[in-house]
Amino acid sequence: MKIMEGGLENIKGFAFSALECGIRYPGRLDYCLMAADHPCSAAGVFTTNQVSAAPVKLCRERIANPVRAILINATNANACTGIQGYHAAEELTGDIAARLGAPAASVLMASTGIIGRQLPFTTMMDAHQKLVESLSRDNGRLIPKAIMTTDTVPKQVCVSFNTSAGTFSMAGTAKGAGMIAPDMATLLCFIISDAPVERRTLAALFRKNIGATLNAITIDGDMSTNDTAIILSPRSDAPLTADGDLNAFEEALHTVLARLSEMLIDDGEGTTKRVRITVKNAKSDADATRIARAIAESLLVKTAFFGNDPNWGRIAAAAGRSGAAVDEQALSISFDDMSLLARGTPVEFDPDGLVKIMAKKTFEVTVDIGLGESGWSILTTDISLDYVRINAEYST
Repeated sequence: MKIMEGGLENIKGFAFSALECGIRYPGRLDYCLMAADHPCSAAGVFTTNQVSAAPVKLCRERIANPVRAILINATNANACTGIQGYHAAEELTGDIAARLGAPAASVLMASTGIIGRQLPFTTMMDAHQKLVESLSRDNGRLIPKAIMTTDTVPKQVCVSFNTSAGTFSMAGTAKGAGMIAPDMATLLCFIISDAPVERRTLAALFRKNIGATLNAITIDGDMSTNDTAIILSPRSDAPLTADGDLNAFEEALHTVLARLSEMLIDDGEGTTKRVRITVKNAKSDADATRIARAIAESLLVKTAFFGNDPNWGRIAAAAGRSGAAVDEQALSISFDDMSLLARGTPVEFDPDGLVKIMAKKTFEVTVDIGLGESGWSILTTDISLDYVRINAEYST
């Protein structure tokens, strides 16, 4: 496998366009289209929030179909917009499908932005002719910027990998800087590949690898109404089926998703740290997940990370209230290679040394539960003054 320069524009068989539509703000890319030359197999993972946006509902209904395109808008979530919002998504995708000469149900939609406002339907519909006419492979480089909301940098990854059927490529882009939490992490994420994989296999691999990447990050513990991750792979009479080929495909997929996950964490709203919380020797997989999430989403822990405050007791407290099996006498905690608590007994440590560890851009907290053999790992961030400012002013 090889990491390539660029992103979506490297994948043959796809074309892209993006433009300034003025959906909420003037003078910024906010409306874009990803179109496949031929029908693709698709798989998706969506928010588990019971309040879900119109495009999420639409995608759930259509994801099993052969897919020709994904229509994406930023700055307006089209969430909590009732039947009007759903009909808008239907009509917008239907118009794009007609212009592409494709079935209406072959076009998916994803939206991100402010909740509770109707889309500027006429303005968006009027942009469709230009959106379709400007489709080109080179415009793939515009998509990461066009899907941004509070993100400060566009995010993209591309890799190539070898199989018995030849060399293929895979690229992905994602947006998300706030409302990031597992099940699934709040974001839009789009992965495309020129490697053909049968739909059921594609869906299984996608869900499995999201579990260890996009569903293993948290910025603020909040879950959006619009979380959408979609992967497209060309339909073929000869899909990859050999174990070695599928292993190569999965390795590429995991790499793309993992790198995008790190980019999302690094660009979190107002964040200054990326911290990996690793729980090991828990009684069960479910316990390991509960403990890691409780620590990663604790505001007291996250503010300590921001201030480089060596108050490691907050880690122990979060583990203890997680609802998982925790025995204080078996609990151990370390930051990077510095042990702080060993089987319930505090370890003498250099406070200045711990502050230096916490002052780094990235470090790891390891929590050994000492009750079993299960483990889980999650990426989290600190919470800063800027996070409060950004979210206090989001709708204004």
